[in-house]
Amino acid sequence: MKDYLREEIEKKRKELFEITKSVSLTSRLALQYSEELDLLLNQYDSIVSHDMQQIEKTG
Repeated sequence: MKDYLREEIEKKRKELFEITKSVSLTSRLALQYSEELDLLLNQYDSIVSHDMQQIEKTG
């Protein structure tokens, strides 16, 4: 799952970068892409945090 999310994060970052070449960073579309990227990053962070907690419990 982490690998999948990392790939999706990279794709969304690239999409956001590309879209901001043609529209303002504050445009509705750029904000939508940014929010989608935030969601992916939060999901990834949640998984990593959970993994770290498991390591601490067993370590």
